[in-house]
Amino acid sequence: MRVAGALVAAGAAAMLAKGVLLILTGNDRSFTPWFGLLVSVGFAVTAIALWRSADRVRPLIVLGGAGAAVGGSAGVIAVVYLLTGTIPETPGASDAVGFSYALFSAGIAAAVLCLGIVIVRNRSLRGSWRWLPVGLLVAQLPIFAAAGAIGVGIGSEELTDGLGLSLTGAAWMLLGYVLAEKQHPAPIESAVRLR
Repeated sequence: MRVAGALVAAGAAAMLAKGVLLILTGNDRSFTPWFGLLVSVGFAVTAIALWRSADRVRPLIVLGGAGAAVGGSAGVIAVVYLLTGTIPETPGASDAVGFSYALFSAGIAAAVLCLGIVIVRNRSLRGSWRWLPVGLLVAQLPIFAAAGAIGVGIGSEELTDGLGLSLTGAAWMLLGYVLAEKQHPAPIESAVRLR
């Protein structure tokens, strides 16, 4: 899952850069489509890697892979729009632009949830790290709530948005690292032993 981890970390770096630049310069760079595309492809690779080490949970792998495929397809659309200079906030932007953002977000969430459950069940990651993918989904709302509280306290909308994006990017980078470095040395054997 090293390739998957590298792709997720690269997507997360785009999100982290977006947040840091927003905090430091006040400019909102449109790196979100890159996050959507790279993370989706990373989870598609994860689905392929998990397929070889699982049998009873293959329906979840199919659902997770389908979510990643939908997210990746929508990510490609969002990147194409981005390269033509169109983001959801662009005046006169097609509804397809905003829809592509929503679709890759939903696809990523479905992929992380389904594949995260498989990772927990098969112990595909070492120790407590196996809980990180599912935990990241659960932690997303508190991350934005904490960033919002800090931004409101300071009175800066850029800080609120930038901090939420930076913390999200950092959390996803951790997930990329864990996927790349903390996989269980023998997920098939450990899954069989636990049944």
